[in-house]
Amino acid sequence: MVALLAVTMSMNLASCGHDEPEIVKPDTPNNPNNPDNPDNPNNPNPNDPNTDKLLTPTEQKEFLEKVALEFMNLIPSQDFQELGELGKFITDIYINNYDWENVGDWGKDILDAVREPLGTSSFDSKTENWGRYNYTYNYIYTNFKSLLMASNFTGHFVALHGYWSYERASDLQFIFNDKQGQRLVLKVETSGETARVHAFDINDWTGGYTDDFGYTVISNDYYDRTAYTIAVPERIVVTLLRGQSQLVKTTVKINLKSVSDEEFDLSKGSVDASVTTEFNNGYKFDFSQVHFSGNSTASIKFAMSKGNKALITMAVSADLMNIPSVNVSAFSSETFDIDDYNIDDVNAKDAFVKLDILGKVQMQGKLKDVRKYVDYLEKADENDGNESQYRSYINQANSLTDVNLYYNNTTTKQATIKLEPFKEEGWYNNYWTVEPIIIFGDNSSYSTFEAFFNDTDFRRTIDAFKSLANAYADIIDEQIYW
Repeated sequence: MVALLAVTMSMNLASCGHDEPEIVKPDTPNNPNNPDNPDNPNNPNPNDPNTDKLLTPTEQKEFLEKVALEFMNLIPSQDFQELGELGKFITDIYINNYDWENVGDWGKDILDAVREPLGTSSFDSKTENWGRYNYTYNYIYTNFKSLLMASNFTGHFVALHGYWSYERASDLQFIFNDKQGQRLVLKVETSGETARVHAFDINDWTGGYTDDFGYTVISNDYYDRTAYTIAVPERIVVTLLRGQSQLVKTTVKINLKSVSDEEFDLSKGSVDASVTTEFNNGYKFDFSQVHFSGNSTASIKFAMSKGNKALITMAVSADLMNIPSVNVSAFSSETFDIDDYNIDDVNAKDAFVKLDILGKVQMQGKLKDVRKYVDYLEKADENDGNESQYRSYINQANSLTDVNLYYNNTTTKQATIKLEPFKEEGWYNNYWTVEPIIIFGDNSSYSTFEAFFNDTDFRRTIDAFKSLANAYADIIDEQIYW
């Protein structure tokens, strides 16, 4: 699905990044003289006739279609045929038709064993007024705690005649056979130090009653509240093996910082993570530099590759500010209300994104102020019957963005993407709406996305995409309706 999304991106002016990990916000879009910086790409191929040349709209259509077709040729459905058939077999046999009751009992027994009563109770209340009627909701909790650690969840489950036979072990594995009778092992391993985080609470209702005093109604509900703390390991590895051959491997690395008294405060906490999935067919999906630091920065980099060839790369970052102080565990509270927190000033500034398809199509975008941008669009929508005001708000939104298209990692700006107002005819009156437009490098012509990516000029690409999508859908027995 990521691959198919990438094709759609490439058909809609998709774009930039490279393989190095550092995310930088350069003053200029590209600098071929600095190939070591991911935002300053490698020197382009001097033999490519499109290198550093300002293309006409017609030439751009031809180039984009060529890249899109090349991309789809690189990700044929046959690459995932074996894994897809294996996935269907596992789902049909072991997930849908096996008895999982003893696995559920195993998990419940572990949860019960690590659950401890605290010998305390707590109380929450909220009141709502509807005219002359007052409703008070009281929540009374008997408190428990539970520490979830990977070392608690161990054992080998062996597929045996329709159910999972349990064997004691020091790790966690599911053992079964594929369609040909070959042994498969799905195993989970953790390593490194752990960081304890109060992640959520689960409230089990134990009873309640309501008192009605005419215009005043008081509801009392009693719960057993269990506070779940997770010991988050530095490294988690999930592997699917056939014999000694690795079919799929996912590696998760997590580094939690600024955890205070086992609480992760969104306004102060910090986390760095990465998730890498490797397939035996040579494909690799890598989410690196997953970073969040409350009221500081957030960033992520993604790369999809096949063998040593980068198919898609993407980098996103933004500066965060005015995030309210709220613990992650608060979101599971019965009385949690986002309106209790000041979110009116939450913002992200200097948002930055780069997309790259095959090193041939790049889009680089900047957004100075996300909140202002959203506010301008909302105000435009509120004034969609007034052309001058509508245009004014759209122009102000456009002033906050700088989104451009480049080819072959050159510095030549081939096109700019902006929002443009258009009049629409309604049932009772006309109104204004907005669409993204493509302003080409000569600044003399523009086109809407719909007009540029039309069915005629991109017929080969659209037909190829439908064929590819249907081929992937066939692998998982899904039906696509165009």
